[in-house]
Parts: sequence; C-alpha cells; structure tokens
Amino acid sequence: MGFLGISLDIATALLSSIMIGVGIDYTIHFLWRYKEEYAKVADIKQAIIVTLNTTGRGIVFNAFSVIVGFSVLIFSSFAPLRFFGVLVVVSIFSCLMSALLLIPAIIVITKPVFLEPDLNSIQYEEVTISI
Repeated sequence: MGFLGISLDIATALLSSIMIGVGIDYTIHFLWRYKEEYAKVADIKQAIIVTLNTTGRGIVFNAFSVIVGFSVLIFSSFAPLRFFGVLVVVSIFSCLMSALLLIPAIIVITKPVFLEPDLNSIQYEEVTISI
C-alpha cells in the first residue's frame, strides 16, 4: 500500500481481515486434501503432486473467479472503491500463490507432525481370496 500511495482508511483496514479469511480457506483446503493423499501414498512429494492436480485446480478456479468479480471495482470513479478493488485483486493473487507454492514448500522442508496420517483412523479394506 505504501509503494502504491494507498492510504490506510476504514476500507483498506477491513481488507486485512477479509484476506486472512480467504487465505486461510485456501490453505486449509490444500492441507486437508494433502493429509488425505499422504495417508494413501505415504510419499510427501507424490501427495503434493496429487493435491496440486486436484484441489489445487479448485483453489485456482475459486481465486480467479473472486479476482474477476472484484476487478470491476478497479474501474470505479470513487477512489476508495478503486483502491479496495486493486488491493483485493493483489491480495487474492498473493493468497493463491502462497497456498500453491509456499505451503507445499513448507511441508517438504518442515514435515509437520499434524499432517501425519492418524493410524487409528485408517480404514483397511477386507480382501477375500477364493481358491
């Protein structure tokens, strides 16, 4: 905001709480699916690839639909609304990039324990072999 000369007012201050909510939704969506995939394949990199190919697509579609929706505010003649539109677009794009690039990198580097599969909740299929 400082680089773009956008002042801190009520609209721009509210934006931070909105963006935290949006950013956490993308991250939770990614992490939940990753945990399920990791429980299936037990390989971090393969689980991330599958998660990016499935849930990652949904996150991208969601983010771009929100970006397109708010981008019309950029053309407003009312300056605070125009700044709000720019900030929402930039913020959503930042949340998108963080969820799809930063979160997987953090998972690979730190291997957080809370994403390990819960061995008590794994359901095994019963296999019957007839001879």
